[in-house]
Amino acid sequence: MTFHKCNNPDPSTCAPWCGKDLRKARVLSIFFDPPMAIARVGSSKEPMPAYRWKMDEDPHHGMQTMIVPAPSLTRESIRGNGHHPYKLKVTQDAVIHFKDDKGRIKPVAPFFELWARLQDLDGQVYAVPVTEDLLKRYHADLRSLEFTVSAGNRKAEARVKDAACAVIAHKVFHADSYKSHHLDAISPHTEGQVPMARPDAPVPLGKVQTFMPNFDDWSCKTRLDQIRLRFTPGKGDSFGPPEASQAIASARQPGDFEPEITEYGRIHKMTKPENRILSSDTPWLGYSFGHDDTPKWPTPMDSYDGARVGPGHSWGLIDDTCDLIITARLAVNGHLLTAQARSFAGPPDFAPDKRPMYSIQDELEDRELPLQEPDLDTTPDEILDLFRRIFETASLVNLDQRRAWATGGNASLISSESPDNPHWDDGISPKLGPASMRRRDKPYADLVPDYTPGQGETRVPVSGDDDRLPYTQVVQQVHARMADSPVLRAFLTRRPDRVRELVRPPFAKLSDLPKRVGIQKPAEVPVGKWRVTGVMPDEASDKPPLRYRDPREVMDQTYDMRMPPYMRHSMGVPLTITRRQYTLLLAYLDKLETDPEWRKPVMPEPTGDHA
Repeated sequence: MTFHKCNNPDPSTCAPWCGKDLRKARVLSIFFDPPMAIARVGSSKEPMPAYRWKMDEDPHHGMQTMIVPAPSLTRESIRGNGHHPYKLKVTQDAVIHFKDDKGRIKPVAPFFELWARLQDLDGQVYAVPVTEDLLKRYHADLRSLEFTVSAGNRKAEARVKDAACAVIAHKVFHADSYKSHHLDAISPHTEGQVPMARPDAPVPLGKVQTFMPNFDDWSCKTRLDQIRLRFTPGKGDSFGPPEASQAIASARQPGDFEPEITEYGRIHKMTKPENRILSSDTPWLGYSFGHDDTPKWPTPMDSYDGARVGPGHSWGLIDDTCDLIITARLAVNGHLLTAQARSFAGPPDFAPDKRPMYSIQDELEDRELPLQEPDLDTTPDEILDLFRRIFETASLVNLDQRRAWATGGNASLISSESPDNPHWDDGISPKLGPASMRRRDKPYADLVPDYTPGQGETRVPVSGDDDRLPYTQVVQQVHARMADSPVLRAFLTRRPDRVRELVRPPFAKLSDLPKRVGIQKPAEVPVGKWRVTGVMPDEASDKPPLRYRDPREVMDQTYDMRMPPYMRHSMGVPLTITRRQYTLLLAYLDKLETDPEWRKPVMPEPTGDHA
């Protein structure tokens, strides 16, 4: 058996398996690609088309990331009546629209492709798409392939520690079931427990679907006959009990910060009347994170509806975001093969053209891969890309709010004095209170005091008509320059020690943490050893060695102006770049100081009209 004739116009770019005879290959395993994907809720019936990031290097625009359309898989009704079964075709929009014609947000609905890992008689191992033809080769069919999809929202359960306050959907179907399988979630419960979501009123968490094969314009680049499963998340609705009708909004004006407990304000509708379907007699309705002093999880503790109003009791609301586990089971030659993939449905991306400082990929690589060695051909571009992503992240942050929040939290953590007292952190460096990012915050504060002369040592900034967010404006101006390659390289070459002291070290690996907190110190960072006294370094730095941070140390839990300033990690501690990013940056600084080859300016080759 061979695959269909490929229509790829350039055979040299074909996939490794294209045209192979699979009659003597054996199946080792199956897997999903991607193994993990992010979905985003939206009420439109049109899923979000694919797009990719591209650097806009137009000097009139500055160095910015832009989004451009990419090829997308679009479903098409086989019968032409708009109903299942559907097949897929490849399309590409001329312009990206995040909302449909009615102004509804398009959901991000990821695909999961099923692949098989095969081995030839000569021992060569390669991956091929799982198709109906491939299943027939191994005396199986689409009925032999079973999908199990479990979706759950356990946010309320995590707080009240009661499984009857979770909502769970579970679907099992075969690969030839081409209809939409709706993930209607209910609450698990035993005798005597009140389920938050009843079977007669489930919470819709989205749907999953498979597609019929499409052999039109067959190509190994698209493989439209490959078995794919698509997860379309919910609409982004909230659900509550009958009591969830009206609520008090905060009296704060848009743009203000420092949230406070609100006793009055504008009345607004909590949920749609048709979504008031949850049970009233559950511990989630009326829950309060402040009812005792026990540690609360997840953090932040007050991130539920009702937490900042009156006594802080929960209004009993949940949304239709969820976590999803997809399992595929296939019996081949007496062996059961299993594959799993995961998806997470979250809110829409409010800034899709801005890249995060680090991605899920960076996080996983930081856990699994060794530290990087600097490479003259790749490291300068990697560091430039890191600083551009840092700028894009910084351009979305209200630094004035983060600074006021962080310094107030520092005072609560280590001081009994008023958080507005500019001297409560005397003797501490970096500064943790109102003096943070001001003149006394030496050697860390450099440009900010000069750029914000009207700001004193106050926790909440003094805002005027022309500078409502003074710290936010400054950080964007400073980081915008670093997005330009020659400027960044010149700064790193000229002031490497400035970078070393200004970038917050990441937390150490578990193996690098001391057994006794406060007595022993975490491991030293293995790079960042030189200082410049002339044109070339002639001695190692006389400063204490840079060390990783210890999450058990109180001072390592405090926020300061080191980069990224005052930003919060999801674990409730100060955010840093990853260990791999941090050590590569320091290794790059070492190379700029010690190796003249690394300091040579890089001139781009002329292209296009400039050739």
